Amino acid sequence: MRKTYIWCWLLLGLLLPVRSARAQEQWVKPPALRPGDTVMLVAPAGPADKERVLQFVRLLEKKGFRVVVPKDLFRRDRYLAGSDDERAAELNAAIRDPKVRAIFPCRGGYGLTRILDRIDYAALRKDPKIITVFSDLTALHLAVARKARVITFHSPMPEFDLRHEEGDYAYAARSFWRTLLASAYGKGEAGYAVEFPADGPKPVKLVGGKARGRLVGGNLTLICATLGTPYALEPKGNVLLLEDTGEAPYRVDRMLSQLRLAGVLDAVAGVVVGDFSKTDVKETDRVLREYLGKLKVPVVLNFPAGHTAKNATLPHGALVELDADAGSLRVVENPVR
Repeated sequence: MRKTYIWCWLLLGLLLPVRSARAQEQWVKPPALRPGDTVMLVAPAGPADKERVLQFVRLLEKKGFRVVVPKDLFRRDRYLAGSDDERAAELNAAIRDPKVRAIFPCRGGYGLTRILDRIDYAALRKDPKIITVFSDLTALHLAVARKARVITFHSPMPEFDLRHEEGDYAYAARSFWRTLLASAYGKGEAGYAVEFPADGPKPVKLVGGKARGRLVGGNLTLICATLGTPYALEPKGNVLLLEDTGEAPYRVDRMLSQLRLAGVLDAVAGVVVGDFSKTDVKETDRVLREYLGKLKVPVVLNFPAGHTAKNATLPHGALVELDADAGSLRVVENPVR
């Protein structure tokens, strides 16, 4: 019996350093986009609208990109863009193709959590490439952060916002391309301050102070849906991004309670609250203030991110500095290389 205990402790001693090393694994950045690069559209969640997506394809081609549109991109299976096998295979094909430099999921919706355990994270780690989108695809941001340590981008989506570059969508388009294009980064420059729309939402201080950490999170529903899984958010010392849409105040209350009880709110270095649209704004704001106003870390509300036309592109996993008093967010490092 004593020998068994000794062997168990020896094995535990071997495993713990491996887990620790994995948690401390260096983050990697995908190469920035340049005209002539190949980008691929995928539909790993909800079914894509052909007319809207092809409008975005024409825009990409006009900008000088080569665009890969899978022949069955517009398939449909209920509220999903095809079977789990089809969606996982398409996403992995994009990840594994050395010519593809950016992966643009067409839209969010539902179903990404069904294929998280089928994604080739090792291939993405070996050959990092730009991955964008938000909403249901928050699950992909979180999973890639856990399993590959690759910076991804919480951003507008091709089917909705990105096919427009004027009017209400001008800010989102400007933020998107400023973040991803190589030409946006000057030689020797490191990082940038996130710009806010002149005619749109700007951060409002809830709890003052400054924080530095990696920006993680996104859609509140998906953050909660992945808690307790191998793909869950890693909150410790990081700046938490929250947004959602169409959720009643009592549901937002329940999810924030889940984050509190799970220890997430006690672990973060700061909180950035984006858009909570299509809900009772007054009551939802009250709920957010009740939970987040008690924290002892900087918190800002009203950030231009989420289900809104004025949706900033934010690098998930990149180092940021939040100054709640000034209402500013600075990306400390270039999120692309």
